[in-house]
Amino acid sequence: MNKNVSMGPAQRIIQQAWMAHHAGRHAEAIKLANTAKRSGASMPDACYIEALATSGMGRNTEAKALAEASMKRFPNHAGFIGMVGMLEVQLENFDLGARLIKKSLALQADAPNLWQAYAAAMFALGDYNEARIAGEKAVAMLPNDPIAVGNYASALRESGATIEAIPVMRRACAMDPLQRINRANLLFTILYDETISADQLRREATDWAETLARTPIDAKIPPLRGSDGDKIRIGILSNDLRRHAVAYFLIPLIANIDRTRFEVHLFSLTSVSDSVTLKIRQYAESFQDISKIPEAEVIRRIRNARCDVMVDLGGYTGASPLQYMVHRLAPKQLTWLGYPGTTGMKEIEFRVTDWTADPDGFEHNYSEKLLRAPIFSAFHPMVTNPLFIYEPKYRVRPTPALESGYITFGSCNHIAKLGPKTMRLWSAVLARCPNARLLVEAAGCDRDSVRDMLRARMEQHGIDTSRVEMINRDGSNQYLTYHRIDIALDTAPVTGGTTTCDAIWMGVPIVSFAGDTFHQRVSAPFLRAAGLEELICETEERYVEVACALASDVAQLEGIRQSIRPRAEQSEMFDAPRFATWFEDQVAEMVKDFKPEAQQRAERKEGVFFGGTWYPAEDLVLSVAAHLHMREFLPLRNVLENLTSTWYRHWMVAYGLAEIKYADGQHDEAIELLVEAIGMRPYALPLYRKLGIWMDEQGLDKSALAQLLDDQFGLTLDILESSPPPTVFEVLGITIEHTQSLVAEEVTA
Repeated sequence: MNKNVSMGPAQRIIQQAWMAHHAGRHAEAIKLANTAKRSGASMPDACYIEALATSGMGRNTEAKALAEASMKRFPNHAGFIGMVGMLEVQLENFDLGARLIKKSLALQADAPNLWQAYAAAMFALGDYNEARIAGEKAVAMLPNDPIAVGNYASALRESGATIEAIPVMRRACAMDPLQRINRANLLFTILYDETISADQLRREATDWAETLARTPIDAKIPPLRGSDGDKIRIGILSNDLRRHAVAYFLIPLIANIDRTRFEVHLFSLTSVSDSVTLKIRQYAESFQDISKIPEAEVIRRIRNARCDVMVDLGGYTGASPLQYMVHRLAPKQLTWLGYPGTTGMKEIEFRVTDWTADPDGFEHNYSEKLLRAPIFSAFHPMVTNPLFIYEPKYRVRPTPALESGYITFGSCNHIAKLGPKTMRLWSAVLARCPNARLLVEAAGCDRDSVRDMLRARMEQHGIDTSRVEMINRDGSNQYLTYHRIDIALDTAPVTGGTTTCDAIWMGVPIVSFAGDTFHQRVSAPFLRAAGLEELICETEERYVEVACALASDVAQLEGIRQSIRPRAEQSEMFDAPRFATWFEDQVAEMVKDFKPEAQQRAERKEGVFFGGTWYPAEDLVLSVAAHLHMREFLPLRNVLENLTSTWYRHWMVAYGLAEIKYADGQHDEAIELLVEAIGMRPYALPLYRKLGIWMDEQGLDKSALAQLLDDQFGLTLDILESSPPPTVFEVLGITIEHTQSLVAEEVTA
């Protein structure tokens, strides 16, 4: 302020309001702003401070209403447009917020807070290249702001400049060594550095874990106590209880946890709620959104839930659960799935893994005790629409080279994984296979700036980009892109996870480099489960040799493609009940000191938990029969969907869907599903009889059915057709007592 310029009383009040706001005295700032309005001060300035201070108090919805009202009164005031946009971003309305901020930036391009907010919105929307550009502008104006620098580093990483992001992230951490998001992001970002060792990763994690442990909690919290009663209470803390890769592994576990012995309680660190969130909630006894409350309150609420075991499902990613778990939320704590490395935290005693991802001798990589499962997680595709696994468009098709005449290598991974080592491996493969092409599917590839960046990176590594096709990631094509890929090429040093499982399920062999840390071996357990051990490569030379050997024999490649899904589906990779049983045994062992009775396990009964109730398998079968008998297809689909969470692919589900489709006039698909049901239950004669009836109705040749009957039972088609049409109860193997019970229930209803 120029000392020679005097201010009137109203302007002095405005100045005092600004000072109060910047000092964090938001209530005082609001009071002064309202006083300034009555004193004749500049009305826009007073309104602006009032809305800004209201937001500073965490009342963003109220602040947005104030800013929107002021924006209508002062339509040419760029500040209100930007403020509304920033508040929309804080309220997680990212698309609208980004549009408003961009409009405001056109009027005031020198506002660093707007560039920061715009970068955050673009990051949340998955436009990482635009987030990088915006972040770079924010850092130019705020070079010493650790938040701006850290956000820019994250945008660099996610836009593919992973190596360049590391020194920037370290600079952000040096500015504020206690800034949690930056430190967690650093631990995640350094995984992309192929030169970093497991020892270095452990040292970095341990250093940050010890720093977190020294952070005091500014409130009284309840004492640490486990649950009462016989059941073991499992808590799961995550930032990803939504449409996220975690769901493909979490739902199969919690849907199969035996509710006669265990409870599952979920705690969400994000306020984002979508259809997957709603599905996940159905498989838990309770769900708490703790995303918007102070740290001490988070710890208080979770401790009051009195879980016996707390599971970290995020590690050093996003809003890290570890910043809370360092203060102990349950008597026993473990980490699983979310972060491919050690937490370095003595408060986390256990880590779930397996012998392939963490072979013998890897123990020194971790501060946790390793719990090695048959496979570190069971996988189910199509978690948003489980019944789609039976749809024709998701069946494995012939390898595309049979029609195209050339091999198509492919990757459907995140751009952040397409770093120098990945490019080096791909370049070597393409150089050895001069007629092959490369298909890259990744978020952002619908934008010229992203494609240009990827082309430049590929060309630096000697890849002829005229042989490369880039397509944007589209959720509706999550599995269908694999119909265009002959051989998937894994990324390195951070391998695929969900994308590896997707490729295997779609019958696509994936060549993977397996290093000496977990994050370099995530693909390996799934490849081994699918019988593809030979595609796990310990050297770069072997990676190239294996990829080129696969590409050299299309007939052999087709044989491999058609065998992958059946092998994988029969393995532990898809066996969620088996993984759940293993997990239950580990948890019972953990808590035996204070819940000894919980270690005793009766014979496990099959069933599904959803909507707060445990449904034994026999009840579910009766429910399917009742809905089929009454032709109630909508509730039938709901039951079948929940069954699929436990019995991944089951003959009863295929049969139920066949009945639905046949009634809907989709006769060909219905018959295919019935044939699939017979394949899973080959000795159920009522299924054959039903198939014969449908084939007659559609005028189809039954000679293949006759041969199958002869091979399986030594029966002729005439003998089968002499029996009456089967009822749904006979098809499902339900006795007359069960049928009478159902009829009685219908009469009562």
